[in-house]
Amino acid sequence: MTLQDISVCVYEGGPAVTVRTGKTGNQYGLCASCADITDRTDAVSEIMEGFRNHMREAGRLDEHIEDFINGVIICAPMAPGTDPLAMISAVFHLLAERCGVEAEVTPA
Repeated sequence: MTLQDISVCVYEGGPAVTVRTGKTGNQYGLCASCADITDRTDAVSEIMEGFRNHMREAGRLDEHIEDFINGVIICAPMAPGTDPLAMISAVFHLLAERCGVEAEVTPA
């Protein structure tokens, strides 16, 4: 289903270079920049949702952990590189440095 002109980026209004389909089946256009950040956000979200589920199953998911996970999902896609785990690691290191603790991200 298309609700708007898919030849135009839904976020920035410029020419779309790709068309995506959202979770509800709606199609929308994205420029190159928005397509890149969307891909990066989707990759980070997939990893962090796994972490969220793990914390929920362990009975440790609280408001602070939810806020942390959401913050990582927002910030990590802006980190340099293309590897989602490296982007998440960069955010973890920045937060750890600011909080005065050590942190390391390793694959499960």
